Amino acid sequence: MSKELSNLQKQAEKLFELEKFDELINLLSDEVLEKHKNAELYAWRARGSYRLDSESEKTLEYAEKAIQANSGYFMGYLVRGNGYNDKGEYDKAISDYDKAIELKPDHADAFNNRGNSWRNKGEYEKAISDYKKAIELKPDYLAAFITRGISWKNKGEYDKAISDYNKAIELKPDYAVSFNNRGNSWDLKGEYDKAISDYDKAIELKPDYAAAFNNRGNSWNNKGEYDKAIIDFDKAIELKPDYAFAFNNRGNSWKNKGEYDKAIIDYEKAIILKPDFADAYYNRGNSHRLKGKDIEKAKSDFKRYISLTPEKENIWTKRAKEFIAELEEKLKDHEVSEISEITDKIKKLLLIEKGCITHYTSLSTVKILIFDKESKFRISEGSFLNDTSEGTELFIFLGNQLFTRNLDGLLAETFAPKPFIGSFVSEDKHDDLNMWRFYGKEANEEAKGCAITIRMSEFVDGINDSLKKGNSEKSLTDSDDINFYRVAYWNHDKKNIHFHIPNAEGKEEELNQLMEELKSKVTGYLKEDKSVLEKYLNAIAFLFKSDAYKNENEIRLVIKGVEFEKKFDEKATPPKVYIELVNIRGLIEQITLGPKVDKPDEWASAFHFQYDNEYNVNKKPKKILISRLPYK
Repeated sequence: MSKELSNLQKQAEKLFELEKFDELINLLSDEVLEKHKNAELYAWRARGSYRLDSESEKTLEYAEKAIQANSGYFMGYLVRGNGYNDKGEYDKAISDYDKAIELKPDHADAFNNRGNSWRNKGEYEKAISDYKKAIELKPDYLAAFITRGISWKNKGEYDKAISDYNKAIELKPDYAVSFNNRGNSWDLKGEYDKAISDYDKAIELKPDYAAAFNNRGNSWNNKGEYDKAIIDFDKAIELKPDYAFAFNNRGNSWKNKGEYDKAIIDYEKAIILKPDFADAYYNRGNSHRLKGKDIEKAKSDFKRYISLTPEKENIWTKRAKEFIAELEEKLKDHEVSEISEITDKIKKLLLIEKGCITHYTSLSTVKILIFDKESKFRISEGSFLNDTSEGTELFIFLGNQLFTRNLDGLLAETFAPKPFIGSFVSEDKHDDLNMWRFYGKEANEEAKGCAITIRMSEFVDGINDSLKKGNSEKSLTDSDDINFYRVAYWNHDKKNIHFHIPNAEGKEEELNQLMEELKSKVTGYLKEDKSVLEKYLNAIAFLFKSDAYKNENEIRLVIKGVEFEKKFDEKATPPKVYIELVNIRGLIEQITLGPKVDKPDEWASAFHFQYDNEYNVNKKPKKILISRLPYK
């Protein structure tokens, strides 16, 4: 090797280490490269172009020349792989990284970069395997810890992601990206205050970090602090005026505040900046839908979302299809649209968002829910509730005869699907004689069951998080109805106040006004086929019971179930339809064993030590109680 060539190689390496990529490219001009035709110099030129971010074609051009100059030089394949990866040609990139690893099996960058291509393809297990190898070869490999953390996060393994970001922060405490990324995982875990703290640190280290402002805005939004979220999105947009995600996310905050016109404006800006931004179309359609106007625009946006995500069949495509069907029904039937608006107001009035709820069930069921890591809380479709009178009280109030039909001279009733129902009672009813009698059974023996008290908001968050698992962008806003509602009780005898709401008496006057309005609209509904009307009424039918049950203080989870897989208990006759929600092992506030449970101390001990084995102090029930009610 000539002295001139050796000096050029050393200078190029030095400039690359100093990140002086423009000087590197000037040093290795085409004339110099043509003179020496040296694979290493071509590779340095390709690496310099790659690090400038904007010259992927140049990266590929000089990488090709490096390979032509020496087909056995690993760096030519490595940097060509980088160029292909930047162009989104991940299979070609992986093929080049394979060759680079074959030629130099101990080069950590080749494994790390191949991991990046696997991650970009959504092949997270393969990516994680490559990052692990990169870290084995280079234990202080900051980039590998960060990118492996991203893969864990995208898999929904947030604790593992946080562990990798912790290591990255240990290696480089002043690197804002690590704090930002760890904040993303805290946010996805629902630990919004920890997320905000990390975003604060990222912004402190890098005050012009637009992504950190955007992400902190998402966490404020998730906490319900919409004004703070909007301030952060404003700052992100100020720093990066073409930041489509920030416009979309600010639109989400406006939507959550009920300011649909402002939300729509922001979604439109996001779409102008990013015309194929599927989520922005969904969100804009949702705002049109919630606003109650421009139904055709809402339909158009949902259809556009579906067309942009043809390969997906996730919760949002299912919801978009359901929304389109509902909007078309309302366009055809103005009266149903008006009735739907009333039922929405009734649901909002009965909505309950804070506190705990209690569920009575068998001990054998609770054993599965607590000991089986894969078990999920399930609820049945309304047709399969134990009480056959469930869901009928509303129709009796409205006029039961409305829901029989005379088709071709035959008296028949068209089936209308019902929502899926979870039955709970208020927290203070965790040890109640009537509850033990009717619901706290084991093998049909009264009072031998169990009552579990669950943190309500965490339950709802857990259901939503399980549905959204794998979507890490936080760019879609939810609108499906996964909420808890108080049950209202109808007193047939009273003339003035017809409906009673335990623990929410101040809302009764408004509820009764809405019920009278609903009755008037339904009574005036004269279409022969009332199946569509019945579907909308079923959305609230299970929130009403007879006044005879008013002391139960019942609370209901009512879910349409569009995005859930429908499962069947085939052993039952008829087969029972149900959906699975989420594992509740870490959501239980209290366990109460029934007054007739055999060997209750042993049951309590088993539950106690099962939690000791697996959960930190924040996940354990605060109390395990043994009922001593004098049950006979």
